[in-house]
Amino acid sequence: MVLCKLFVVGIYLLSVNGERLVNIDFAQKLKKLMSQLEITNAQLAKALNVDPSLVSRWLKSGCGERKAAEHAISIEKYVLRRQLTPENRAWLSSEIGKPLFTGTTSGHIAHWLYAKGILLETEKADDAFSNLLLVNSFHSSVEKQAAQAMPDLGSTLAACDGIDKIATLLSNELTALDAGTVIDVFLNSESSTVAVDAQIISALRTAAEKQKLIVHMLIQSANNSSMASRLISTYMPMLVQGQLTLSVIQGTPQTFTITMNIIIPGRASVIVTEAVQRRSTAVGTLIRDQAIVQDMLDSFENSTRFARPMMTAYNDSFARNIIEIFFEEYGVPGSLDVIKSGMNPMYMTVEQYGKVLHSFNHPEDQYIWRYSEFVRFKAAIDEVLRTSRFREVLSLTKLREIAETGRCRMPSMYFMEAGTWYLDAEDCVNVYDGYIRYLETLPDFQVILLEDDQLFMPNSCWHIKNNKHIMIHSWNIEEPMMVYSDQLMLIDEFQHHFDSLWEQTGASGSKRRVIETLTALRDQCAVHIHQQCDDV
Repeated sequence: MVLCKLFVVGIYLLSVNGERLVNIDFAQKLKKLMSQLEITNAQLAKALNVDPSLVSRWLKSGCGERKAAEHAISIEKYVLRRQLTPENRAWLSSEIGKPLFTGTTSGHIAHWLYAKGILLETEKADDAFSNLLLVNSFHSSVEKQAAQAMPDLGSTLAACDGIDKIATLLSNELTALDAGTVIDVFLNSESSTVAVDAQIISALRTAAEKQKLIVHMLIQSANNSSMASRLISTYMPMLVQGQLTLSVIQGTPQTFTITMNIIIPGRASVIVTEAVQRRSTAVGTLIRDQAIVQDMLDSFENSTRFARPMMTAYNDSFARNIIEIFFEEYGVPGSLDVIKSGMNPMYMTVEQYGKVLHSFNHPEDQYIWRYSEFVRFKAAIDEVLRTSRFREVLSLTKLREIAETGRCRMPSMYFMEAGTWYLDAEDCVNVYDGYIRYLETLPDFQVILLEDDQLFMPNSCWHIKNNKHIMIHSWNIEEPMMVYSDQLMLIDEFQHHFDSLWEQTGASGSKRRVIETLTALRDQCAVHIHQQCDDV
């Protein structure tokens, strides 16, 4: 409570390795900087790939010591990427007490924010900052050498034709980006063939997987449902993994040319133009002029104000809205279709769920409210299943793996926690029993076991609730997350995919065969319970 009060007045003391940390005026410096350069909270948050609420906290109470130097350097990089007016340059030079250099991070702006904003009574703060700046300079040097080694594409403008060349150009630009960079993609029509080309998709997915890039895609839609369906289907793997967000501006007219604008902050914009008839090859233009790139970024941000987000992504900090979404999935009447690479712990008994909760070692009050929530879930699920149709498509390969190992990895959000969790053999057996019990007693509870792993996204789950919304959660990434959408365009595409999977089942869809298979897997998994007891 005392620490919170000190934060409010903007000055606080902490113990760090026996030293005293004083936050003096980071907030005031950052506020002046953003005001002078007309940078909004949203713009800075997007550029640094942080939540806007974090920027608000910086402006209110400064930046915590642990990442202060890192954030200060990131802020400087962003400032130097902007097109600064002579007045802005003069103001910055006056504030930092040194001439302003552009083109590379000098450290002057960052040190101005860091050294005066967070001071230690020893010199270790300056040492820590200098070390981080040295590492940052090394990476800048490597990037500069890599840029020099690339073919000469011109200082501000270059062009090429053909998808092969465009994809290579795009890959080169994306490879040079820092991990976690957010890039913006604008399509002036959902009918783009370039946007769904395998080589372009490969460039984007490779960067998203290797460098943790996030793609924000804005589509200017002419309400062409078949083309929109094709686009969503193509990008579905990135949607499920949380690597792509979609927004749509509706009701625009058809166009005679289609453009795909890929804005890469701090580097370039790649504009791909194609004719609607596509008798000719697409043409790619690379623009490096930073003033133009920044104007495009600003225009993209302004356009999103008129767009409708296709989905909402939640991190796995178990907020109240995620609890309510889970309840709406299982506890509200209506059909539910599920595609899962794993198991559903919601089918546990209340007693077994309580045992798992105890494993998290929560304080008593935290345990009680979580347990009470599940009791509410379980009662609602059992009631809904008596009147509603539930269909699940499960990966037989994954179920066999669980039976063979006696373990099942899943997101901890099932237990109202962050991160991932492993169910042990006893937990898994209890879930198998839950599936079998529902299959034996409820006529509208149906399960299909499919062999083909290519039909599933690894470690993920999709829910389609009564054609009202979809929920996707994935735990095949460092920080599990959940995507939620009530947009019909997405719902229809996922419903179509689910129905296609269901139709592929054939004779394997009989309840008798599914119950026999699950019973055998349950018995195989139960062997691990005795082994675990022997190990203890």
